[in-house]
Amino acid sequence: MALNEKESKVFTYIKEDPFISQQALADKIGLSRPAVANIISGLVKRGYLLGKAYVVNETRPIVCIGAAAVDRRFFIKDELIKRTSKNVTSETTCGGVALSIAENLGRLQQDVVLLSLVGDDREAEAIKDSMRTFVKVNEIDTIPGQATGAYTEVVNGDGELALALSEMDIYDKMTPNWFVKRLSLLKQAKAIIIDTNLPKNTTEAVIDFALKNKTPLSLVTASVLKTYNIPDDLRGVHLLVVSREDAEIFFDMKVSTDAQVVDAIHRFLDMGAEHVIISDRSRSIDYGSEKHGLIRFDLQNKDSQSYVWGTHEALISGIVYRYLHTKNLVDVLTTGIVNAAMTATSLKKVREDLTQSTLEKDIKAFGEIEFKKLES
Repeated sequence: MALNEKESKVFTYIKEDPFISQQALADKIGLSRPAVANIISGLVKRGYLLGKAYVVNETRPIVCIGAAAVDRRFFIKDELIKRTSKNVTSETTCGGVALSIAENLGRLQQDVVLLSLVGDDREAEAIKDSMRTFVKVNEIDTIPGQATGAYTEVVNGDGELALALSEMDIYDKMTPNWFVKRLSLLKQAKAIIIDTNLPKNTTEAVIDFALKNKTPLSLVTASVLKTYNIPDDLRGVHLLVVSREDAEIFFDMKVSTDAQVVDAIHRFLDMGAEHVIISDRSRSIDYGSEKHGLIRFDLQNKDSQSYVWGTHEALISGIVYRYLHTKNLVDVLTTGIVNAAMTATSLKKVREDLTQSTLEKDIKAFGEIEFKKLES
């Protein structure tokens, strides 16, 4: 059956902007919102629309922007010797900082949309198939002729990262123009999380958007190689999460003593960030803000020297998840820390047993987290 004039107008506007609200459609066409809702219902029943975008529109999603990649991890059982083959075990999983954060939040039963780019290859399809259970993947764009992002690391017998290889050129195409096309979706977001795989000028554009729209935005570093994508002006960044190594590269300074950590936090705060976290592997996190001061949270595996993947993503996911329900600083940071600590015990970058109920049980079992005030 052909569409009538009103149906045709609704259908055309939705094709132009799948995340347009029913009220915006009503205003454009000159109908009431219930009338528009009835038209959309009819289009869905007749197969013209799937209606999925309206789930996002009405529920205000968390939007994660950045890498959706394939992570490959190789474990060497003993010493790594150059020019000599070694027996290894391996783990391949979906990766990328933004994707892993989105998966964490999806497993915590949050409504999450992932904005990213993939190539036209098998890896892209595998990522979408694996993630669609937890995350809305309809905003992931395919770039013909490009390879999906990939990250490969080799871990030695001591648990230390021995070698890392990154193929992330595809994310250079996440330009400000690419971002602008998603404004209708981002206007519905209740929180935005970005990683530093985004080009610097795109990161600046997203932060400026969040500032103007008063949307909480978190920025997390993807690797020391991408610290140059951290903007010089961090006004609009609600939460910045970096490692000590990231801070060392960004400021060209050592960040090992308490005084150096405090200096680095103050520098990020002076750049405009509202809350700053600097992590020290899986041993501790240092937090700072103008309101709450400077605090160190010691973790239960504080003597660990080993590199652990997935902990940054788990940390910020737990923080954002709890922050949307309470502004109590200790509760918010505790949730992130516990999720990170439990993720550190898993071979998976995102632990497969993560749910709201398991996280609450983990928090109770973890016990009180030690913290101390840092001197300014």
